[in-house]
Order: sequence, then C-alpha cells, then structure tokens
Amino acid sequence: MSKRLLLLLPLLPLLASCEDATADLYPTLPPVHLPAESRIGANTFGCRVNGQPWEASNSRTLDGRVLTPTARYYHGELRLDAFRRLQVEGPITTVSLRATRVNGPSVYALGGPAEPAGRTAALATGTRERAYAAGIGTLIITRLDTTGAHPVVAGRFELHASLTPDAPRVAGFPAQVRITEGRFDIELNR
Repeated sequence: MSKRLLLLLPLLPLLASCEDATADLYPTLPPVHLPAESRIGANTFGCRVNGQPWEASNSRTLDGRVLTPTARYYHGELRLDAFRRLQVEGPITTVSLRATRVNGPSVYALGGPAEPAGRTAALATGTRERAYAAGIGTLIITRLDTTGAHPVVAGRFELHASLTPDAPRVAGFPAQVRITEGRFDIELNR
C-alpha cells in the first residue's frame, strides 16, 4: 500500500460521518397519503385524483400565515381552498369548492346546469399558463360548527371535472379528472 493511502485511512470514519450529516440536511419526505376522516379541526384536506393520492399542504409561511387548506363561511356561503404539497409533482395544484345556501350538515350538489348558481368546484395548475377544470359532484358536510371557540367544517366530496372550453392546453393537465374519497376537516376563518 502506498504511503498516501495509509495516511488517508484514518480519515475514512470522518468521511462516513459526513454522509450521515448530509442525510439530515435533506430529510426524506413522508409519502403522500389521504388524511384520516375527522371532525375536530385538524386542518386536513385530501382526495384521490384519477386514483392517485392528493394531499394538501398544511404549512405556515415565515410570517405565520397559513398556506392551506382554508375554509371560509359567511352568510351561508362556504368556500374551501387547498393547495398541493410543494414537494409532490402532478398537474393539479389547487382544489377549490364553493357552495351557497349551506346551513348545516347535509348533502349539497356541486356544479351542473340544474344546480343553484354559486355551487362550484374547480381545479387548477400552478403554471404560468393556468388550466382550469370545472366539476360536477357532491359535497357532504358532516360537521359545521360556526359558534364554538374553534369553529370547524368537516366532510367529504367527490366530483368529475373537465377542462373549461377557454382553458389553455397545459402539458400534463388531463382533459378529464375524477376525484374520489375527498375529505376535509378545517378550522373556519371568520
């Protein structure tokens, strides 16, 4: 063995420990999964998009603002907005549901020509050229507490969405989207 190699042998443990330190800098992200159904204000939102799990981010910005999911309820209008976790790839980055005349736990239809105006569902990409899909489906409210110390809305949803006629074609954005097993449990913003 050469003298240089012999001099480097004592450094091998140090080099091995550097690899472990690098793993701490870039931790492995947990897999995307559907959140458990709950009704406690857990601030969760998830669904399957064309069979694949889609999980909303649940983080705060540096100044403390909540990114997602959000729920607003005012005079019978409920609006839910969720944004996909940033570390996950896929064409759909935003899910928005809006329903009017919501007055408590019940089943509400979303979209469609026979439904009241204001009950909508929309999906979008986060690219510069945004593509939107409008959906027809069902929103099931299982809990709507607007008076407690921590107001909460929870429920389930399913929908079928298609690209809107005026939407630009964005690579990877599917023309048809089927959302199943949707669930949410969010503290209401007042």
